[in-house]
Amino acid sequence: MPQGTIVLFNKSDCVGIIADEHGDRLPFSGLETQTTDVGQQVIYDVHGAKATNVAAVR
Repeated sequence: MPQGTIVLFNKSDCVGIIADEHGDRLPFSGLETQTTDVGQQVIYDVHGAKATNVAAVR
């Protein structure tokens, strides 16, 4: 699973963006995640051009 950081989350739209280790950005839905905290390190799966199964790194 890739690792990245949540760099943006819009609560009104329930969508956000994750930056991966190389700085590339992927959108994700707040409905498919365990965390929406900006700055949180996360692991995730990639489905097409979207991050899914987003989970906080502890």
